[in-house]
Amino acid sequence: MKFNLQEINTHSVASDTDSTFICLEPILRKKYPDLDLNNTEEVLEKIKPLQKEIGEKLNNYQSVIAKKLLNCNEHYFDLKPEYIVKKALWTGKRRYAQYLVDREGQRIDVIDTKGLELMKSNMNKLFKEFGEQLIKDILFGKLKSEIDNNIVEFYKTLKTLDPKTLGKPTGVKQISAYRIPVRAGEIFSSFRLKAPANTKAAVRYNDLLKFKKLDTKYESVIEGDKIFIINLKQNPYKLETIGLPNASVPPEIEEFVKTYIDVDEIFESLLLNKLKELYKDLSWEFPSLNPNIKKFFAFS
Repeated sequence: MKFNLQEINTHSVASDTDSTFICLEPILRKKYPDLDLNNTEEVLEKIKPLQKEIGEKLNNYQSVIAKKLLNCNEHYFDLKPEYIVKKALWTGKRRYAQYLVDREGQRIDVIDTKGLELMKSNMNKLFKEFGEQLIKDILFGKLKSEIDNNIVEFYKTLKTLDPKTLGKPTGVKQISAYRIPVRAGEIFSSFRLKAPANTKAAVRYNDLLKFKKLDTKYESVIEGDKIFIINLKQNPYKLETIGLPNASVPPEIEEFVKTYIDVDEIFESLLLNKLKELYKDLSWEFPSLNPNIKKFFAFS
């Protein structure tokens, strides 16, 4: 069975400046009706001759284009097979995840990702690892119902974890540039305009440490330290966030954070919106996280 360039073009599913991805499943089904498409090794055996044939057809056509449009007898832009992708997710320009099973003729099993929000390096480690596994589950063909359940169960476990594992990791800079020292009769420092969120969170921790007379036993946060920014619910000190250091935290402050940590707000700001965008790209309905779900969890 032969196929033409128009058929190849019909099955082109993604492309950029110098590459194109062609879905060969329809061609395989047509050419090999009895082929088990779940058997990767058998599929690769049939795909490789197709790769070669498609490359030859496209490169021959390059010669036609060069002659007709540019009056050149030769062309210098050769297309060649690079990857065989078992499953892929493209969500925008330079934003994708691919399950590669062959690279330039070599059998591999590799997840290749780029630009996805769930995989960003500045993500909270816990949420990033969950996002990486979720992408793998999608590419490896796990059922949507199972993926939904994993998200619901992950959300349920968050309230049992150490607050540091939920915080947003960041470095601390310019404390002295933005902090206005505590005034007489007050607990907390104030800030100059445009003080960064990480500076505010670090100073709030230092102020609370001093107020509780713990600053001689425990280290204060200084510029250059790493902290985990924790969102807080309404609390007696009216703090919106606090920055927990990598160093040991006093039990009194740890208990305060555990009592008032706003898990829902953290989940929404660091992970939920990214999950919803991914589900939207997949045209999937997002699962309900609990019966009394807060209004900001509504999927739109």
